[in-house]
Amino acid sequence: MTASAPGDRRAPLGVRLFIGLIGIAALLFNVVLMISDRAPGITRRLFGGFAQRLADRLDTTSTIEASDLPGNDAIVHIGVWAVATTLVALTLWRWSTLVPVAIAVFAASVAVEFGQGRYSSSRAVEFSDLLANAVGVGVGIGAAATCMLGWSLVSRALRETPPPHR
Repeated sequence: MTASAPGDRRAPLGVRLFIGLIGIAALLFNVVLMISDRAPGITRRLFGGFAQRLADRLDTTSTIEASDLPGNDAIVHIGVWAVATTLVALTLWRWSTLVPVAIAVFAASVAVEFGQGRYSSSRAVEFSDLLANAVGVGVGIGAAATCMLGWSLVSRALRETPPPHR
């Protein structure tokens, strides 16, 4: 069934392609953020003061006292992998793809995490980061499922609404 078929409850193909492009950008951003020794500086340049505390947490050369920083960066891992998972799942937009998407994105997050230990001089593989990645993937699947269900319900309601009388 194509995206334009009357019974198709998926978003239009153009919308899904746009989401897919953003998803690819999000995945690339995650790789750069998680592996790059320069990620804190890039984050500061891209997001300015809004991400200052995040950048300070990521920057191992930070001048902020360690006691002023959060205990770990789990929220960063959860957030970036939740966004990436949501975007990938919405690009495919099929209930049957949610589990494969979760597996694929989590596998990518594991590869990136292990890449930190191999390709970065200031980062290390941390089990707590892998757990946070898994939580992020789960949150992303939940968000995608919620969007898909909402879209389906709204499109069904619009199809079943009788036309106005003239």
